[in-house]
Amino acid sequence: MTTDDSLADRLARYALETDRSALSDSVVDAVRKATLDWTGLVLGGEAIAESSASVARGVAALAGSGDDPTESGRATMLSTGESIAPDRAALVNGTYAHSLDFDDTHRSSSSHPGAPVIAAALAAAEATGAADDELLAAIAVGYDVTCGFGRAVNPDAHYGRGFHITATCGTFGATAAAGRLWGLSTSELSAAFGINGSQAAGSLQFLDNGAWNKRLHPGLAASRAIEAVALAAAGFRGASRPFTGTHGFFHGYTDNADPSVLDGLEPGAAVQETALKPYPCCRYMHAAIDGLLDIAAEEAIDPAAIESIHVDLPASGVTLTGEPIDAKRRPTNLVDCQFSMPFVAALALTEADAGLRAFLDAQDRLDEPTMRRLMDRTTVATSESVQSRFPETWAASVRVNDGSTPYERFVEHARGEPERPLSWSAIDAKFAELATAAGVADDDCAAIIAACRSLGADTDPPIYERLRGAVGHSSRSH
Repeated sequence: MTTDDSLADRLARYALETDRSALSDSVVDAVRKATLDWTGLVLGGEAIAESSASVARGVAALAGSGDDPTESGRATMLSTGESIAPDRAALVNGTYAHSLDFDDTHRSSSSHPGAPVIAAALAAAEATGAADDELLAAIAVGYDVTCGFGRAVNPDAHYGRGFHITATCGTFGATAAAGRLWGLSTSELSAAFGINGSQAAGSLQFLDNGAWNKRLHPGLAASRAIEAVALAAAGFRGASRPFTGTHGFFHGYTDNADPSVLDGLEPGAAVQETALKPYPCCRYMHAAIDGLLDIAAEEAIDPAAIESIHVDLPASGVTLTGEPIDAKRRPTNLVDCQFSMPFVAALALTEADAGLRAFLDAQDRLDEPTMRRLMDRTTVATSESVQSRFPETWAASVRVNDGSTPYERFVEHARGEPERPLSWSAIDAKFAELATAAGVADDDCAAIIAACRSLGADTDPPIYERLRGAVGHSSRSH
């Protein structure tokens, strides 16, 4: 990218001019895995998350469904197969994708790029009739832009201001993906970025009471992307220099910006760097979970004999999952549990499991004496050996003492990270668990897996039609 014009212009050219041929086979494979993972999370999120009914009612009040699912300019709400306005489809799908906190994570940007980017890209592709090849490329550049912004704002500084990176930075990545698929010119996409300089939002205040705001954030980011590109395509003038101006994004959202990161984007790099989650909770805890599950499996500790549990996480992880410690030791709902290292430690050591079903079943065990005692005996801090590796790795150290022997594990890379990637079979199994919970029939599950595995391979019909057919065919009621 050149350096003689605004960052918004340069990012617009990057999003529009990155050629599909520049994406390696490994990038294509990563996009396909991310799309299948995302699709399962949309279906499972709608079926399982207690917030989903209110989302569905709210969106129904905003925009009705169309009589013809193939009607031009509309997009599919995957939970039901209904055809609705594309910004509303993006809102619903993006929200459900994040509603179980089971979605992908890019560690150096501390973001969940898939939920907003794929939601916006799929809605834009369907609304415009875009080819699968273009959808695949749009998803890749959307990840690049989201994760580039996450790194540029400095995650610790951005969190320090109280912002949720997936919500704020995800807005710009989703805009890049949607703008490419909408067929915008460079000036129009730059204007769309300017519009969304006024819309990027997302507060961490949800941590105070386990609120559902966090689940909504990626859906809002995806919806904002569709709104902005539609306005820009219609000639709406967006703010110039929305990122680096005197009152721009970097000035208002961080104390330590490095915009130069965004001039070094490499096509498809971010999606390859993004981890897929094996556990439905804050990614900062996953390395610790691996260590605790290893201890539970190999040492056969009696939970009743455990005297102390200590977990070292990166400082950002301590902020999100270990502070204030008294509150983290007394979670009252699923969101609390997903951001409580004491809860997750107790779960891993009593159940030798931290998968989706273990989390859901544990909601009825929060007042059990053993769970409460283990949560009370869990401490969470950071250490030089862990913090010095951050953000390149989200390592963790765990120590469990049963009064006679301290059992310790250090985990540098959690399962699902690029260094320890989930296999296709593991991703298929995760998808099947989520889709089955949503009532999707086995044949339709197989059809969705096949559609995602062949994304960008010139299949006919395009993926959004194949997904719509599969989810519409399955008869489900929740």
